[in-house]
Amino acid sequence: MKDAAVAELAVPPAGDGVAAVVLIGDPADPHIDVVARRLPRQGTVVIDAASLPTVLEGMSLHGCTVRDLAGEVVRLAPQIPSRGWIRRLAPADWERDVVLGSKRAAGLASRMTALAAVVRQAGTTWLCDVDALFAAENKIVQYRAADALGLRVPRTMIGGDPDRLAAELGEPFVIKPLGPGNFTADDGGEQVIHTRAVTAAQLAGADLLDAPFLAQQLLSARFHLRVVTVTDRVWTAELDAGGLPVDWRSVDEAHHSFTPSSRWPGVGEDAVRLARCLGTGISCQDWIIDECGPAFVDLNPGGQWLFLPEVLTLQIADHLAAWLNGA
Repeated sequence: MKDAAVAELAVPPAGDGVAAVVLIGDPADPHIDVVARRLPRQGTVVIDAASLPTVLEGMSLHGCTVRDLAGEVVRLAPQIPSRGWIRRLAPADWERDVVLGSKRAAGLASRMTALAAVVRQAGTTWLCDVDALFAAENKIVQYRAADALGLRVPRTMIGGDPDRLAAELGEPFVIKPLGPGNFTADDGGEQVIHTRAVTAAQLAGADLLDAPFLAQQLLSARFHLRVVTVTDRVWTAELDAGGLPVDWRSVDEAHHSFTPSSRWPGVGEDAVRLARCLGTGISCQDWIIDECGPAFVDLNPGGQWLFLPEVLTLQIADHLAAWLNGA
């Protein structure tokens, strides 16, 4: 009994009965900020691995206490319903320069473990829970789900033999990272790995399984679509692919050239079906329109949508905040 009483001291009663909104992400992230500004500061908690020491107050087997944007203590517990959105568990550059196996690395890993307990706290309904988030970030998992739903997807393989890839996918074919799409180079600069078209000859001698890459059939895009889903709502923007490389993201101007589109209602319906299948209450999806019609190419359960036209981003932020607020 004494041990239980001591454990409960980690979770003071302040905030009992107050339904919180929990945003997992960096307060400086524009996507977190645009949603947080639509929510009351009292009861809205923004926390990630980097900010955990200043936001988390305590944790026990029966709940945890955190500080909201107003500086007040809020309790998260099974008997107190709350809602949450996981944007990112930690800032993108959070572990830069940390030596693997060092004391600092052990401390950061401990923070992630504590945060994992927060995001698995009973009582919080997540727009996309952490397990669905991790699963949906896997491109092979995405393509399997899309294929099972009958959606059109490019022929896709992972393999170490460039000649076999060419035989199965045709030439040129596309390669894209299976894991992170960026890394820190030896000189400290950030390197982005863009999707590109290659031939088997260009890959001769490369170890494609050392850091496995995804290989896909090349689709000749007429339009690129960015499709955003939040619960059962969907917003679509299109980008004319004329003059753009395979990966439009490598052209800065392209990010600001999307326009709202209602020409592809079937894509929106399929995007919602796919997000529902993967358990992602929010998703940002990339689709291609070629001479054969729409094809699904990527899904991001964390979401990048603020580069789209403001008429869309405002609606997305409003709807996301309304869901978090219980609407």
